[in-house]
Amino acid sequence: MPMYEYRCERCTRSFTLLQSVRVQAGETICPHCGTNKIQRLFSTFSSKVEGNAGLPRTGGAHGCGSGGCGCA
Repeated sequence: MPMYEYRCERCTRSFTLLQSVRVQAGETICPHCGTNKIQRLFSTFSSKVEGNAGLPRTGGAHGCGSGGCGCA
């Protein structure tokens, strides 16, 4: 189940909920004031990456100095 971030249009507070992707607009209620007038926010996330996947290949940028490890 994904986590969604919301901002309430009435009380302007932000909150995060773990909900099913099947939840429709208007079904989510602000836990602070009880209204359903909320806006889903775009959020950033992080994930674990194995090895150097996704890192720039700049020849020793991670500290090896020589590039002999395959990062060059």
